[in-house]
Amino acid sequence: MGAASEYPRLALMFGAFFHQDWDMEGDDWPDLVRNYARGQPAAELLATAAEADALVAAGDSDEELERRLDREFGCCYDAHPDADGPGFRPWLGQIAGLLRELAKHA
Repeated sequence: MGAASEYPRLALMFGAFFHQDWDMEGDDWPDLVRNYARGQPAAELLATAAEADALVAAGDSDEELERRLDREFGCCYDAHPDADGPGFRPWLGQIAGLLRELAKHA
């Protein structure tokens, strides 16, 4: 089963906003998530957050998550600590948190 069938909302968000030219879509990852959320109903944002939680809960290491995000989702954002990121597992949790916050205002 591929990412698009298991995590269709994440596949859409990462593929459309976190591509190799992501910095054309926003200044940082919260901008990209806000752009994805624009016009989405709260239920979609909550479902996307749940997919992020499920991806983390699948138990992949940070390195495995990085590979999956790149290969299966087309995500080119670097969440490594040496790139001022928190690491991929914590970053996905932060994305889920922001999506839940945005859902309150959708």
